[in-house]
Amino acid sequence: MTEAAVARPQALAWLGAIGRASLRPFASTRSLLEHLGGVWRLFVATLYYSSVGPLKGRSKLAKQLFPMMSNVGLRSFPIVALISALVGAILVLQTGDIMKEYGQINEVPGVVAISMTLELGPLMTAIILAARVGASYTAVLSSMKINEEILALETMAIHPVGYLVAPRFLSMLVMVPCLTLFAFIIGMIGGGMVAFLSYDIGTAVYVMKTTFYLDMNHIWAGLLKSGTFSVIISMICCYNGFITTGGPMGLGRSVMVAVVTSLVLIIIADAILTAFIVNYIL
Repeated sequence: MTEAAVARPQALAWLGAIGRASLRPFASTRSLLEHLGGVWRLFVATLYYSSVGPLKGRSKLAKQLFPMMSNVGLRSFPIVALISALVGAILVLQTGDIMKEYGQINEVPGVVAISMTLELGPLMTAIILAARVGASYTAVLSSMKINEEILALETMAIHPVGYLVAPRFLSMLVMVPCLTLFAFIIGMIGGGMVAFLSYDIGTAVYVMKTTFYLDMNHIWAGLLKSGTFSVIISMICCYNGFITTGGPMGLGRSVMVAVVTSLVLIIIADAILTAFIVNYIL
């Protein structure tokens, strides 16, 4: 069977799904609102079991938090560092010739610093973690749901949100901003290396221009974005794990939906936060 023959039924299936959704707007809207309500209830329960629950002895948070943080932070650091260094280098290569043409080559470090802190550092870190950590969250929880392990926790009087979601939520909330800070620094270092090799911008000039253009508002704005992205990734991925049905096929679909939804919401949140930051912080 040719690739075209395989792709044709898939395309027709997608078109059919879009058509059914457009013909049933009320059902589609109701489903969307149900999912939004489910994510909100999960978020409220997670906040309780992340803050009040451990004080009342209703959470096993302490035993799981640090291994989760190690998985999210330490094991994600190499890929975040690599991508950040490459992004910083690409920024210099993309802007260097234009700035040199106008005699402003020494201003390139400011472009890299502001771009990495306000936009590319938080955004690229969130995308990497949505693909690496968020997908694993959904896969693990989906597998537990299919194998009725979550039901077994409930029969042992262990709340699934406190045992499974709260440590994942807190580990993302703590480690994503930390990784974003490293992304800022490594991106600027990567840009500095390319600036020196390609445009003969010395280290002293690069550091001076970076500190001239960069202030704490840029860093706080980037950390605000990263914290928001961490909440989106953890909640969306854990929620899709809890609602998984249909065996292995359902597990694969839940992982796909969780990652795609997280990426879309990250971009939407980034646009909203950028508008807020430009108008009220910068």
